[in-house]
Amino acid sequence: MATNRLANKNILLIGGTSGIGFATAEAALANGANITISSSSEERVARALERLRESSPSRSSAIRTYVADLSTKEKLDATIETLLEFTAEISPVDHIVFTAGNIPPLASLPEASFIDLEAFMTVRVYGAIAIGKHAPKYMAIGKESSITLTSGTQARKPSHWLPPVVAGAVEGLMKGLAVTLSPVRVNVVTPGRIITELLDRIPKEMLKQQSEKAKDLSLTKDVGYPADTAEAYLYLMKDYFATGSVVTTNGGVLLV
Repeated sequence: MATNRLANKNILLIGGTSGIGFATAEAALANGANITISSSSEERVARALERLRESSPSRSSAIRTYVADLSTKEKLDATIETLLEFTAEISPVDHIVFTAGNIPPLASLPEASFIDLEAFMTVRVYGAIAIGKHAPKYMAIGKESSITLTSGTQARKPSHWLPPVVAGAVEGLMKGLAVTLSPVRVNVVTPGRIITELLDRIPKEMLKQQSEKAKDLSLTKDVGYPADTAEAYLYLMKDYFATGSVVTTNGGVLLV
């Protein structure tokens, strides 16, 4: 008999206020989950809460929010543990979805600084390490629980020197956490060119050029959209035999 495996589950979405994270939060809510969305901005958290209440008015009581800034490495342990403790107040955490990110510095390699690299690594890599470090104390331990990280197509088809450094680190970390945190499942979603609010920070002309190029290189002849990519995260939460997996959602760009 088919069952809804997300109904009444306690799901934490870090970076869940926009883009892929928000789409995943919206879909999880529609599937009957209780969700906590987190972001570094109080304004973004409030706006996301309003949008979720509008899209699922009957499920407003199933939404909780928390402001957590992951940009300071020295505070990551305390920030993540406090966030997990807050999420687990209602029940042990069943799933964690990590989509938090920032735009990488676009400097050429000769002009790049280690300070730029550190800022990029802090949120995406060190933040994910902190989750692996503290999550077991607050999660329901078993194959039904999962942590899903986020990498990117740049790990396999780079266009710049920096993104594959971080994407590769996240995928390597996922494998290590899958072994270390077993039986809790750990996986990673690897999106291609997905149109999200994060890209608004890129100059418009550059963004247009990049998007047109991405469409040409896609077998679907289009870029990706958060609602489509969110399905990958839902799948990894629901498949109790999926761990150590890399799920790609990229329009076939690796075949072109």
